[in-house]
Amino acid sequence: MGFAVYYRSTRPVSAAESEVIDEAAGRLCDDRDCFGWEEVTLDLECPDGHLLGGSKPHLWLRPDDAASAAGEELAKRRTRDLLDVLCQLSGDHQVDWEISHDYSDGPVGYIRNGVADGEVVAEIEKALTEIEKVRRSRRYPEGQ
Repeated sequence: MGFAVYYRSTRPVSAAESEVIDEAAGRLCDDRDCFGWEEVTLDLECPDGHLLGGSKPHLWLRPDDAASAAGEELAKRRTRDLLDVLCQLSGDHQVDWEISHDYSDGPVGYIRNGVADGEVVAEIEKALTEIEKVRRSRRYPEGQ
């Protein structure tokens, strides 16, 4: 079962601006103690000049990390890991993000002026919680 969250800038950016934002994303991901997602990387290959990227959650955490946050708390922490980086980029570089994921029919929400709206947070947490339930049910089937 795969799952990725996609982020797209709401406005076109220049090549120079793209490079600065992508480098900042790399630094923010490197500085985090526990990053529950693939690193935020951005691509300027969109014909319309918008930045585009996607990240998948790490579904198999180190034992220390998994023990410190179980069930829905793990989904909340993972969601914050990714969204905190995108919010920081939004606030620092005046670039807002449209957020979607593999199971959505378009945007599930936005990050504007460094703040994620409630819809995007709830939607990603919900998807991660469901994925974690499925993963655990496959690993520990009832009756075994």
